[in-house]
Amino acid sequence: MFTRIIAHVHKELLLLLRDRTGLLLVYVMPIFLVSVMAVVQDAPFRDFSDKQVRVLFKDLDEGPVGEAVLRGLEATGSFTITNGQQLDEVEFRERVRRGEHQIGVVVPVNASEAVEARSQGAMALLFDPLTGDSTAAPASDSSSVLMVVDPAVKHVFRELVRSSLVRVLAGISSERLLADMRVRLEAINGDTLPPIALGGPFVGIDQQLAARELTGSRVASDTTAHNVPAWTIFAMFFTVVLLAGNMVKERTAGCMVRLLTMPGSVAERLIGRITAYLVVCLTQLALLLSVGHWVLPLFGLPPLRFGPPEDLLLLVLAALFIGLAATSFGVLVGSFSRTQQQSAILGSTAVVIMSAIGGIWVPLYIMPAPMQMIGRISPLNWSMEAFNVVMLRQGDLAELVMYLIPLAVFAAVCLLVSIVAERVVSSR
Repeated sequence: MFTRIIAHVHKELLLLLRDRTGLLLVYVMPIFLVSVMAVVQDAPFRDFSDKQVRVLFKDLDEGPVGEAVLRGLEATGSFTITNGQQLDEVEFRERVRRGEHQIGVVVPVNASEAVEARSQGAMALLFDPLTGDSTAAPASDSSSVLMVVDPAVKHVFRELVRSSLVRVLAGISSERLLADMRVRLEAINGDTLPPIALGGPFVGIDQQLAARELTGSRVASDTTAHNVPAWTIFAMFFTVVLLAGNMVKERTAGCMVRLLTMPGSVAERLIGRITAYLVVCLTQLALLLSVGHWVLPLFGLPPLRFGPPEDLLLLVLAALFIGLAATSFGVLVGSFSRTQQQSAILGSTAVVIMSAIGGIWVPLYIMPAPMQMIGRISPLNWSMEAFNVVMLRQGDLAELVMYLIPLAVFAAVCLLVSIVAERVVSSR
């Protein structure tokens, strides 16, 4: 039996080697696909990490508030700030409208005086009843920092700038209130009090990663870390078109009739075919991971990083099951197709749909909830999660098995249905 399976593997590899154009497309097109998609999607992945928000800043206050707002925006590290001090109002708005800057920030005249007046009014309401002074009317002076927004800017960018400004202005107001309160207490007691400094919020934020030691380019926001595994899976499944097409070609050329006259079962023939294309999938994986590691950095992208040797073993194991699922699906498509046009359209369309809903094009977690439920039954989603377990989450074998089992079941179902279909065809 093993001799016959090896003979079938040899036969399939010879067919592949003779179809040099098809073989070239199987290896070269995925390289272009991975490179183009990684470069195209690089900008969205860097939206918040590489100062993509261009802010035009103008300080009409020229006092403590203007300086504090500028320092606060610079401290966030998320903005590229350009000085627009010399621009008049028309030119300032025009630059934002043309998209040269995504957000324009203007600190108004006398903003510092407005903060001081509001603080003095608040202190009067608090301390005048204690000292017996006549209660002063609350200060009505107010001032607003102006945000001029390019209409094409996404809502999330606007909220990022707005929340940063709110945080800075809240800090300025708090510090001013504490300073005036100290002055009023010194006036009441006659003593000199030390200045009160907030030094930051009283309740902080402790950010922790859910997995151990994921740093730098290995986090999920890395465009290379997302695109290379995702489009490698897509390429592995897209071998369906070549595999199914060769099966149809064998039937139409009469080769299948000669194969049926030889000893051996349908299962042996399909196992030999799957084994040959599994070699193709694994070599595709090695080639595309190499591109991610050595070629993509030439385009200014972060390199694909690999973990310790035990992670590489898990990666190969995951690739074996993904390749098994992909080739079994290809055999299924080839068994039910009667012409090469049918196999090409059915195979390519099915792979594109499964990849779209499975999180290959965009991450599954940003899809609507009903689409997420559908996407979780896609074999490409199981494949993507298997790679993520190894390459991003640094999971172990027990965690990886959770995704290998459905891939194995999918491959087994495809293979069993294909055997039945092939036997029906052979009996005619």
